[in-house]
Amino acid sequence: MAVTYGLQELYGGTMTVELPIPDNQEVFLSPATLTSVVFEINEYVDPSTTAGFNPTTTTTTTTQPDGTTTTTTVTAVNGTSSCTEADTEAAKYHFTDVIAEPDTLADDLPEPQSVTMHHPSLAEFPAFIFSGNINSVDTRRDGQQNQPSQSQLAGQQASSSRGLLESIVHQIQLLVRLKDYDTDLCVRVNVPLKEIARDDGQIAAEVTFAKEVLARVVATLEIRDFGLFGED
Repeated sequence: MAVTYGLQELYGGTMTVELPIPDNQEVFLSPATLTSVVFEINEYVDPSTTAGFNPTTTTTTTTQPDGTTTTTTVTAVNGTSSCTEADTEAAKYHFTDVIAEPDTLADDLPEPQSVTMHHPSLAEFPAFIFSGNINSVDTRRDGQQNQPSQSQLAGQQASSSRGLLESIVHQIQLLVRLKDYDTDLCVRVNVPLKEIARDDGQIAAEVTFAKEVLARVVATLEIRDFGLFGED
C-alpha cells in the first residue's frame, strides 16, 4: 500500500518530522491511555444526493460503556428532507465512513445532538455531537497460550470461529458543517477500551474525560484562516 509522508511540526515547530498522516488529518494521542483526538477536513456530504445512503426510520436501544442505555428514534432522509435531518444523517455518514473491514459498528447510532460552537468564527455553522461503539478486530491469530485472562475479557470478546480478537472502541464525534466552503469538519475522540485497565470505574472515567475533551473543543475551536478550505 502506497503511503504519503508529510512534514509535521513538533513542540511548536522547534522540531519537524515526516509522518504518514493524511493531508486532511491532525492526530493527537494520549501517551497514558492511547485515547486519540483526530481532526479531519472532509468533503461536504449531502445525504439527498449521496448514492447508496438511504437511512430508514428505526427505534434502537444503545448500551454505553458505563452500562447506561439510551433509546432513540431515527428518521429517514430523502430528497426533500429539512436541513436539520440532512445534517444529522450526514453526521452518521461520517461516523460510519471511517469504519473499515473487518471492523464493524457495534450498535445502531443514536440521534446526534445539536451544539453551538462558542467562537464567533464557527458559531453560525450547524454543529452536532454524538457517540457510538465500534467493534475493532485484532487480526493477529490468538493462540491458546495468548488467551486473555478473565479480567482482560471485560470490554472485549474472543471470536473463536475466526481466531480473531475483538474489542470495543468508543468514539465521540463532533461535526461542524461548513456548507459555504463545501467542507465537513469532523473531530473524533477515540477511546480504545481494551487499552484501559479492566475496571468499569476506570472505563467510565476515561469516557467522561473524552467528553470533556470534546466539550473543550466546542468551547475553544477557532478558524483563523478560512482559506484552508478553499474558496467559498
